[in-house]
Amino acid sequence: MQEVYLSVNFKEAVIIKPSILILGTDHFSEQNNGDLFMTDKEDILSKTSQTEIRDVINCLREFEPTKVALEVLQENEEALNKQYESFIKGDYTLTINEVDQIGFRLAKDCGRKKVYAVDWNKDEDGIPDLSGLDEWKDTDDYKAFKMIAEEIVSESNTYKQKHSIREFLLWMNDPQNVLRGQEMYMKLSLVGGKENPAGAVWTAKYWYYRNLLIYKNLVSLIDSNEDRIFVLYGAAHLHLLLQFIKESGIFDVKVPSDYLG
Repeated sequence: MQEVYLSVNFKEAVIIKPSILILGTDHFSEQNNGDLFMTDKEDILSKTSQTEIRDVINCLREFEPTKVALEVLQENEEALNKQYESFIKGDYTLTINEVDQIGFRLAKDCGRKKVYAVDWNKDEDGIPDLSGLDEWKDTDDYKAFKMIAEEIVSESNTYKQKHSIREFLLWMNDPQNVLRGQEMYMKLSLVGGKENPAGAVWTAKYWYYRNLLIYKNLVSLIDSNEDRIFVLYGAAHLHLLLQFIKESGIFDVKVPSDYLG
């Protein structure tokens, strides 16, 4: 008896998900955000810098965001949008902050009527102040943390001096540099003693918690699978935000090199 084989072609179902593009950035201004280590600041309002930022905006417009999410405390969203509305009307002078220079300009160019504040950053009971880690400044763990932090800042300063803002943003978002930033936090988590593991407590109860809440806020922006959410955040957040977003399975995750490369 001849065997008969049936060949069945199954068309793979296409699942449409909301898209998200996270751009990690340096902070353009000397904002007081609790950072222990900060890069040198350049003249963002210079003619050269403004031309380079316009280049970045023109590239990012290709993502066609339906929403622009910014590193601003959620409770300040109303005030943020009053500034944004004034900017649209031509009554607001952009500050040097990246929220204005990239966030506002991209949102306006893409015809967005508002922007979204998605940050959380509060003092919580039981979370040590990073400045208190000086108690362990003579330990090997603290020295290892400080060394990698200073190396990252030094390399960032050197790179940005020799490259355009678009090139610098690409460099900051390179997976190897993102992973290096996470390595710094892993070294920080080792700082402290058995009775007071301050670094681990800060990393788990503040840093991971903060980024989980940011992730939660980003998910809450979804209104439909057609949404395309652009997120602008300090590059230090990249590893965790990307981890949470990719592992959620909720988003179609885009990468900056697709647009800035």
